[in-house]
Amino acid sequence: MEKNVLIIVISLLLISICNPYAAQAKIDSLKSVVKAGKTTSEKLDAAIKLSKILLKSRNSETKKYLDIANRLLNENPDSLSLAKVTRMYALYDVYSGDYEEAAHYYLTAVEISKKIKNTELTNYALNGLAQLNLRTKNYSKAESIFKYLIAQAKQANNDDDILIYSLNLATTYGEDGNFDESEKYLLEVYKSNPKNKFFKAVAANSLSFIYNNQGKYNKALKYGKEAAEYSQNVSDEAFKIESLTNYSNSLKGLGENVKAGKIIKEIISMARSNHFIRKMNNSIGNLALNYEAMQDFKSAYKYYKDFSERRDSLLTEATTAKINELQIKYETAKKDHEIQEKTDALRRRNSALIFSVSGVILFIAISILIFILYRKKNEAYKEIVKKNIELINTEEQLLKKKQNELKQEKYVSSALSDEKKDKLHLKLIEAISEEKIFLNPDITLGKLAQRFGINSKYLSQVIHEFYNSGFSDFINQLRIKEAARLLSDQSYSHISIEGISEMVGFNTKSSFNIYFKKFIGVTPSYFSSTSKDIL
Repeated sequence: MEKNVLIIVISLLLISICNPYAAQAKIDSLKSVVKAGKTTSEKLDAAIKLSKILLKSRNSETKKYLDIANRLLNENPDSLSLAKVTRMYALYDVYSGDYEEAAHYYLTAVEISKKIKNTELTNYALNGLAQLNLRTKNYSKAESIFKYLIAQAKQANNDDDILIYSLNLATTYGEDGNFDESEKYLLEVYKSNPKNKFFKAVAANSLSFIYNNQGKYNKALKYGKEAAEYSQNVSDEAFKIESLTNYSNSLKGLGENVKAGKIIKEIISMARSNHFIRKMNNSIGNLALNYEAMQDFKSAYKYYKDFSERRDSLLTEATTAKINELQIKYETAKKDHEIQEKTDALRRRNSALIFSVSGVILFIAISILIFILYRKKNEAYKEIVKKNIELINTEEQLLKKKQNELKQEKYVSSALSDEKKDKLHLKLIEAISEEKIFLNPDITLGKLAQRFGINSKYLSQVIHEFYNSGFSDFINQLRIKEAARLLSDQSYSHISIEGISEMVGFNTKSSFNIYFKKFIGVTPSYFSSTSKDIL
């Protein structure tokens, strides 16, 4: 018996020792095929497999072999392989922090996968794109993609994908401040008791996060502790850090600062070992706040100073703007597609007649048609400007009318009843129409809720119900409407577009341009010049 146990122990030890060598042997084998494979197809297959392995381990050679795979694709075009390589490029750029380039590759991967009708690859690419929108706080876009993916997974009876996309959607709602919707999806996953317990642990971790944000620390502690305990049995260091962070935050909320401090130090050590720079910096900031709560101001100052010096600036406002701009370009390109398609078709039809009919006449005919199409496009844009000017002139009156109607109502106290929603809606309208709070560049959901003396989730709920929008889009739309009003007012003609963008609360001109095109449909400069002609 003892001999058998000894043999098993030695075998396990040999496996653990040889395993890294086996993985490296596989990498070396694939490298040799890429270098000396008999056919281009064989080399390409090896390059894709090798890139996938290197990408998982964040190996510095990943980009090198992705470029080799791309070069081999030029020699031997294959749409399926191209979709896979493009998606891996997107993942590589996400890991590298180049979110603008990642968005470009994800959108390309979606297009390629749709053309070859590969639903699995299309959904993978869409999921990556949605997560990228979540990272860049474009919550409404992320929500719509995740809802689409959940519907697709249900249609295919794919339980694992339903759970994954539901968890992603819940995270999106939570970060957008819509805690009720987030809690609903998370509890569905948690109570479904999935075969893969990791899904339940992720749901518990996210529930801990939203309950912490709502100040429900006892609930947060229950789920946070469960997730943290489960994380000790998996090799996912990022999940360990996240679950321990939520667990420590709930302890801190309950005043157990000593215990919370020990866990935060453990998080910092893990993040440093795994080179998770952002998570390490955030945890150093949390430790400073923890010491401040314990009134150990010397230690608090020490860690706060460290946090300030290390503060990560990976995702700047400019980067976010570029990603949104890229996505808006992708979505609005369809508006001009029909005109371009007709023009191209006309050119193709007439190319055969170039040598038999007078080239000059054909050129003039094509030019006239292009000019007519351009005029139609221009007239359509002018109509957009005209409609927006009319909207600007009437919207303020409608807002005041709604304000008066709400003031005349008689209310009784209850939970978040319709009456309380209307009261809060009235406060919101007054803050918009009378104080124009949206012009403040630093306004946030939390600050506005604090000003109203309510929980931020109630304010988020009212905005969602009355305006069908998240807080960020709601505020930016108000800013853009105010900008459109100023741009169409002759008394502001001496102020530059950049000056107008600052007046309405935007920190950068690029962000202003992106949201103006998104909500109005044309660029600020076109709107300004055209509105003057119309008026």
